[in-house]
Amino acid sequence: MKKLFYIIEKIIRIIKIRVKNKLRYHWMMKQKCLVDPAESKRPKYWKKCGVEVKGKFKVGADVYFDAGNAERIHIEEGVWIASRCLFLCHKRNLSEYKYGDDYNKTSYKYGDIYLKKGCCIGMGTIVMPGVTIGEGSVIAAGSVVTRDIPPYCIAAGNPAKIVKVLPDTNGSARTLV
Repeated sequence: MKKLFYIIEKIIRIIKIRVKNKLRYHWMMKQKCLVDPAESKRPKYWKKCGVEVKGKFKVGADVYFDAGNAERIHIEEGVWIASRCLFLCHKRNLSEYKYGDDYNKTSYKYGDIYLKKGCCIGMGTIVMPGVTIGEGSVIAAGSVVTRDIPPYCIAAGNPAKIVKVLPDTNGSARTLV
C-alpha cells in the first residue's frame, strides 16, 4: 500500500511539473520572451560606435567588430549578421616581418569592410579587412572571408570560396566575371 501511495504521489508531482512548464512556455510565447530582447538595440549601438549604416539591419548576439576602426565598416539595407561573428578592420603587415623582428613593432594594414544590401553572414564567421560581401550573398557558418564575394553567391570554408552562384530570377545561369 505504501508503495502504491508513493507511485501515485510521484505521478502527481510529474504532472504538476509538466503543467507548470507548459503554462510557463505559453506565458513566454505570449510575452515574446523567446525572442532576443536586445535584437532591436544592437544596430543602434553599432551606429553610435561609428559603423556606417544605410537602412535597417539585424545583428545577432555576441558579435564583435573592430571598435577602434568602426568607421571602416559599411552596412547596407537588409543585412543579417548571425551570432558570434567577428569583423576585423586591421591586421599585422607580415610582408615586412623577418627573422629576429619584434612582432609587436610590426605595422598594421587597414581595410574597409562592405556588407552590401541583403547579404547574410552565418554564425561564427570571421570577416577580414578589405573585404566586400556582395548584394544578396550568403556566407556559411564558420567561414573565414579573406577575399571579396560577388553578388548573389553562396560562399563557405576557410578561406571562404564560392560554392554556388545563384541563378537570375528568370532561372538563367549567371557567370562570374
